[in-house]
Amino acid sequence: MPYPGRLGRGKEMGRGPYEKSGLLRETSLPPMKTTKEVFEFQYPFKKTEVGGKPSRELLNDELVVDVKLWYLPFGEFEGHEVVFFEEQRKLDLKTEWKWR
Repeated sequence: MPYPGRLGRGKEMGRGPYEKSGLLRETSLPPMKTTKEVFEFQYPFKKTEVGGKPSRELLNDELVVDVKLWYLPFGEFEGHEVVFFEEQRKLDLKTEWKWR
């Protein structure tokens, strides 16, 4: 299998379609179908001990999340992009959040 030299980054095609297929994933929004996307990120915490066992305590109890869905007709932010959904939510991490 050929090695993807650009690793799926950039707007140039390179030597062939295999250059663009290295790290791509399905992110389209099909019509009339609900999709679920998962994003993981690190949230600041401090390490404590509770009953002799290590534990994590969050530094903040609230989190403000901004969600924007963009339409990029040419694949990059070049002045032609359009926001078609935008929402802001405030999450209370002590009561609303489900920990794994």
